[in-house]
Amino acid sequence: MSKTENLILLLTSRALFNASVDFNPATVDWANLYKEASSQALTILIWDTLTDEERASVPENIAAIWEQDAMIHVLRNEQLLYEQAEVMKLLDDADIPAVIMKGSSSAVHYPDPALRVMGDIDLLVPPEQQKNAVELLQANGYGEANGEDFSTHISVSKDKITVEVHKEPGGLGINKNKTIKKKLEEFFSDALEKRQRIGGLPFLSDKHQALVLILHKLKHFLHNELGLRQLFDWAMFVDKKLDDKLWEELRPSLEEFGLLTFTGIITRACVNNFGLPKEKAPWVEDFDKELADEVMDQILASGNFGKKAGTYGILYFTDVNSSNRLTSFVRTVFDRCKYHWPVCKKYPVLMPIAPFVAYAKYLKLRKEGKRAEIKPVSLYRKAGAKQKLYKELKPFVVE
Repeated sequence: MSKTENLILLLTSRALFNASVDFNPATVDWANLYKEASSQALTILIWDTLTDEERASVPENIAAIWEQDAMIHVLRNEQLLYEQAEVMKLLDDADIPAVIMKGSSSAVHYPDPALRVMGDIDLLVPPEQQKNAVELLQANGYGEANGEDFSTHISVSKDKITVEVHKEPGGLGINKNKTIKKKLEEFFSDALEKRQRIGGLPFLSDKHQALVLILHKLKHFLHNELGLRQLFDWAMFVDKKLDDKLWEELRPSLEEFGLLTFTGIITRACVNNFGLPKEKAPWVEDFDKELADEVMDQILASGNFGKKAGTYGILYFTDVNSSNRLTSFVRTVFDRCKYHWPVCKKYPVLMPIAPFVAYAKYLKLRKEGKRAEIKPVSLYRKAGAKQKLYKELKPFVVE
């Protein structure tokens, strides 16, 4: 862990858990700190927690960029919250049940919800209502986002705001164990029925929200996209919601789904690295500290959604259902093709050319600055440690 990464974690512990932090502002490489905070989508959280004395040590050119970046995020959050309220009203008026996943349902647990950077608006609706919900949004100005119809959700966008309409929580399909997937589907079968309202907005129950967060973290970890921001969502949920009663209720389900080890390890990483009080999760002592440190190193290396240099694309060589990097590559390439080009499912004859279509789309997005460069040889080498981690974390493996 670098000095800058360590300082990011210390300042985060102050911002989220009011921890005491002692450092000399005059010795900080502020340009590097800003770069690291930006790669983790934490510029607004870190800037807000700096004292006047600390801000005075930031070079003027960096402070100006940092303040502007923070303001952009604040305005973006406000825009998303306004649009989210409009979308929820449309669905309510049409009698389409929906709950908000992630986003504001996570931000509500932060000391200041406005400091949690929002991305898309993620909604869960009944499977039979997904098409109706999408058509309703399209009738109100939303168009297809990138023309992609994913297996579990459909994305629509308007004015650079994307709404993902899910028919099931993200992450259910990342394992190939059909028995566990069926159990997960049963677990979420009453999720909409048991939804709760907080601040007038419909959220999942605490038990359902806990598992959505775990699956979301696991999905991004397996895709090498898990950043600190997503991990903070889990830490704040544990701090505010995961009391002994809820943990005793949740733990058997985690064991049944093969998710207990991953849950314990990322929670221990939260306790060890940015101030989540141990008394909020005393059970973390049951999980390996060294493994938690390895996971944290991977998270720091990947950045928010895998945007840090040198790691983008590593998912092609790391697959939780494969035994090595080469079989991972073959499986993942074709899985991603079916994911991003759904017509392959209907017409399997197209699969041989699908990788070339996917690569052409990548080159287009790369040219537009929306994708990082992929370096296959470097990624293959780095993927070895990640594949080893998968075996130790044992996702979807029932003891």
